[in-house]
Amino acid sequence: MIPTRRWLGWLVLIFVLDPRTAPAAVAEPVEDCPRRADVDAALAQLLNTKPERRSSPAVTLHDFGTAWSVEVAGRSASYSDPDRNCAERTRVAAVFAALVLEPPDLGDTPAAPAAAIVTKPAQPRSIRQQRLDVAPEFLVAPGTGERDWARTWGGALRWLWTGERLGFAAGLQASYPAVARLQGYELSLARVALDTSARFSWRLRGAEFGIEAGPYGALLLAHGAGLYANASSIHVDAGGRVGFRAQTTGRMVSPFLALQVEVSARHFSVVVDPSGDIGTAPRVWLGVLAGASISLGHRD
Repeated sequence: MIPTRRWLGWLVLIFVLDPRTAPAAVAEPVEDCPRRADVDAALAQLLNTKPERRSSPAVTLHDFGTAWSVEVAGRSASYSDPDRNCAERTRVAAVFAALVLEPPDLGDTPAAPAAAIVTKPAQPRSIRQQRLDVAPEFLVAPGTGERDWARTWGGALRWLWTGERLGFAAGLQASYPAVARLQGYELSLARVALDTSARFSWRLRGAEFGIEAGPYGALLLAHGAGLYANASSIHVDAGGRVGFRAQTTGRMVSPFLALQVEVSARHFSVVVDPSGDIGTAPRVWLGVLAGASISLGHRD
């Protein structure tokens, strides 16, 4: 007879080893995200109700947990969604399938007539403007072997007409007498000059530059001790002028700076009684102008 203690031990061992006595873990099924039925319902609302669409290819969905994919009619797309937002997945899958099954038909939009889409090439704008320059002028006449340098100042008034590149300019200048010393004598020269010039101009970074060239005519009033009987005389001068001009643009009144060189074509001797010819009057004048340029309007 088996002792009671041993019999109880064998009974406990049998229950432990018997698999039927251990409750099996029940695994809850994981629901697909998104569900095929939800995608089909959303897709039906997006597709046009046409008979040929009833046999559309099936939509295939794959749920990988944090990612998922959709496939329809040979086109597929994969998406990452760690939050498993099933509603958003359903919407994206339905829109993707609708675009594959019914792509937008751009051919239904009527094409515009050919004549309506032909544009005329833009014509270059022709800039024509007029300006008035007002400025003081500093004049210098270089010296020679028998004559010292002569310096004076005056004023200038210039009218400018400017096109796209070429233009025209006319100027009036007047100066106080400039004193030049010749062999101990003093020669005083006052000038009034009128010039006309052709212009070539160009623009660069908010500034306009121009080169001018043309003839000039002038009246010279000479005065000095011992010059002729009355020590005064008036002469008509003529020659050529070359100038360079720069100014800012975009304003009604703009500052400008101009440099010019006037070369006389005539030769004037200075005669002192009883010494005779003691030298010549200046033939080259260098001028610097700095003033205001006033716009008189422009026309395109």
